[in-house]
This record gives sequence, C-alpha cells and structure tokens, in this order.
Amino acid sequence: MIRRIIIGLAFAILAAWQPTLGHAAECYQSTIIEPTPFLGNDNEIFQLADGSIWQVKFEYEYLYEYYPDVVICPDREVLIIGDSSLNVVPLRAANRASGTTIPAPQPSNAITVIYRIRGCDYFAADGPAGLYILEWYGGYDPDVGDVLIGYERGYGFKTVTYLKNGRQGRVWAEDYLLSTDSAARTLSEKCS
Repeated sequence: MIRRIIIGLAFAILAAWQPTLGHAAECYQSTIIEPTPFLGNDNEIFQLADGSIWQVKFEYEYLYEYYPDVVICPDREVLIIGDSSLNVVPLRAANRASGTTIPAPQPSNAITVIYRIRGCDYFAADGPAGLYILEWYGGYDPDVGDVLIGYERGYGFKTVTYLKNGRQGRVWAEDYLLSTDSAARTLSEKCS
C-alpha cells in the first residue's frame, strides 16, 4: 500500500514537472513483468506491462523486486521504482495510443538469427563479434530474422531476450568470431 502511494506521488510530481523547453515530461505508470525478480543492475533487460523493453544503464541497485509498479519517463530515460531512480534506455518502445509496440533503434549489441536448420537446435547468428553458433536450450525458440539481446561474447549458457516479442530464451554459446566457412562447417557437424 505504501509503495503504491509513493509511486502515485512520484507520478503526480513528474506529470506536473515542466522542463525549461516548455513541454511536459511524458511519464506513465506501469509494471515490470520480466524478469522476476527485477534487480536494477547495469545491462539488465526488463519488459513492462505495455510490451516495451528497456535496459538499465550504469546502475547497481540489487532491488529483488517481484512485479514492481514503476513510473517510466521515456523522454528522460528514467525509471522510478520505490525510492530509486534508474537510468534506462529503450530497446523496444510501446505505442501507448494504439496499444502496439514500435521498434526503438536497434542496439549495437543486437544479434540476428541468420540460419536455422529444421530439426536442429543449433543456429547461426550475426552480430558485433562476427558470426555466432548458438544452441537453443529453452524458452522462446528463435527463427530466422529474430533479433536477440543480452549476450555479446563468451562461451556457455546465456539468457537472452528477443526484441520481436519480448520473450526470453536460454542458449548455449558454442562459438563466435567465426568466418562464414567456419560457421557453416560447425553447423554441418552439429546438425548432421
């Protein structure tokens, strides 16, 4: 109850705030639906109830909040949760008027699925570290053209978010920094 009052008060203050440029701050209330719990740490990706997807930047809060009510200010790239204010950047924005989501500029660390063999859990993706070979391990099962975020380099298990639908998945990073020939050879070995 107290949390809802604090959030409501923060919303009222932000809604009344007038920047020096003469336009009202575009803030609204929502709920973080993924991940659970929400920690509020640097590079954490989260989804709001309106379908928008955001990433925390340069913050380390360790909040452990389950489905928290928040105030988001897209124009200022700020998330208010309880007594904390976090810097965030949009990865996929919501069109609140029509209820649909609109893509934000694609992040520089986004990885795009470029090749998938039917019946094989391994797939090839293209991103900032060349070509990747990833293995699907659960959650959303990607298809060619899907863009994932939350992983850039390294080997092992990674939890990623798919921009198209905001769903999460688990992948095994088999290899990266691959040439086309190396990626094709590895996929051939894994999917034969």
